[in-house]
Amino acid sequence: MSRFGPLTRRLALFVLASALGVNVLLAGLGQHTTLRDTALFLRGVQGVDSWRPMAQAYAIAPAGAVHPLYQRLFFERHVKFIYPPTALLLFRALDLCLPIEAWRVALNRLSWLCVALAIGFSAALLDRALARASPPASRADRLARITLVAAFGLCFYPLIKAYTLGQMQVVVNAAFAAMLWCWLTGRPVAAGVLVAGMAAVKPQYGLFALWGLLRGERRFVASTAVAGGVLLALSVVSFGLDDHVDYLRVLAHVGRHGEAYWPNQTVNGFLQRLLGNGQSAVWDPAQYPPFNGVVYAGTLASSVALLAAGLFAPLRFPDRGGALDLAGFAVALTVASPIAWEHHYGVLLPIVVIALAEAISRRAWGAATWPALALCAGLASNYWDALGRLSGTVWNPLQSLLLFTALVLLALLLGMRSISVSSSAEALPRR
Repeated sequence: MSRFGPLTRRLALFVLASALGVNVLLAGLGQHTTLRDTALFLRGVQGVDSWRPMAQAYAIAPAGAVHPLYQRLFFERHVKFIYPPTALLLFRALDLCLPIEAWRVALNRLSWLCVALAIGFSAALLDRALARASPPASRADRLARITLVAAFGLCFYPLIKAYTLGQMQVVVNAAFAAMLWCWLTGRPVAAGVLVAGMAAVKPQYGLFALWGLLRGERRFVASTAVAGGVLLALSVVSFGLDDHVDYLRVLAHVGRHGEAYWPNQTVNGFLQRLLGNGQSAVWDPAQYPPFNGVVYAGTLASSVALLAAGLFAPLRFPDRGGALDLAGFAVALTVASPIAWEHHYGVLLPIVVIALAEAISRRAWGAATWPALALCAGLASNYWDALGRLSGTVWNPLQSLLLFTALVLLALLLGMRSISVSSSAEALPRR
């Protein structure tokens, strides 16, 4: 008997092709590749994309000060700080524990740990999901699978880019991977607490509670509500009530305007670029594109359709409420946002891992299922630098490559959920 099963050999071939072959080819063409960001991660080199505006906001926000936070920072200074006040609880914790001079190092280490956790939980997801669907041929086979997922994660551009930018998204990516693992292993209360943490950074993740409510997952919904309520109460005590209410104006403004810059991989970004509304080639740190009724209507309609597909389409499937269902809604929720930068798609790493395990027994697209999944994983995991040069040309729709990839992955997940098989990872008990 071979020490390595056919699935492991297939995984090795894919990781070599995607993480190494594609990047070597792109580097040979003079392109910026994922491996450059991987090297920065391994060296611990990080920017301040989230940390700087969050520090500016925290300097204004403490309760008791004269602090119309969003009016001063967002609307007057034009700093694109679009996190809710609850996200500043991280800085509140730093303030209580460390001198300000140590914050930068602490945030760097926290970010590094979050990336490691996202990769670790993704590897654990594969190990758990394949334990029944395709057991390892040997101990070496199992170790090889885990190692391959780790290597793929280290070269997964959206995940690593969140670190090198210095983005709060690293926390969300790690929490989501942990939440998906908790769900698959029958820990709905822990999963709900993690969702509350994600919603404290990005409120749209609170819609996971609606997903759970529609599937009768009471403990999941209750733990999300309780943990979310505790975090909100702490935030109100720390920063006052007014800024929490004023944050709604920020959400409305961002929803009306969106972003045209090409790394915004949403329907909003696609429509902005298609209609030439705003600057798509260069990041504007102060201004949003002008309001466009067609873009706004298209964004709203697509968001409703995507959320409806993630919330209601799986309800007619016998295995609704499983890990595939949860993963599919996460994809729909990400794409439905008016703004989702490339690093927001770091949540796709554990989703791809779950889909890989499910594709063994749920061949929704027949013989094309594995190639389609491999193509999605390969496109999502790499940085396509040349797309940035398509701004202002008739080829600018290709700049939405990651958006199209996510939509194909969502369609594949929906198709896989319609197939009920007892040998799949979904058949593992969650209770």
